[in-house]
Amino acid sequence: MLKPMTLALCLAALSSAALAGPTCSPSDERARILASASPGNLHRDWKGGNQVGYGWSLQVDRSVRDAAGTEYYVGDLYDTNGHLATRKVFVVEREWDCGP
Repeated sequence: MLKPMTLALCLAALSSAALAGPTCSPSDERARILASASPGNLHRDWKGGNQVGYGWSLQVDRSVRDAAGTEYYVGDLYDTNGHLATRKVFVVEREWDCGP
């Protein structure tokens, strides 16, 4: 029989995975990977011409808006092989397609 604490931890882990947001892909090759909810604040790993392609994906955790009303998604970025590339990045919502 499982101990109550073990059972609670298992249920919490399962529910957090089930509550994950949508998976999105870049709408074109100009999609920027940001360090914060600011369109000019490129993530340090994504400066100098580094770009994502159509095969990359973002697992959205949440969305935020800046003072100007621009919406950003916050989440983890995965490469074309499905491997985690960068955690907790910001992207401009209009630069990504999240499908139906």
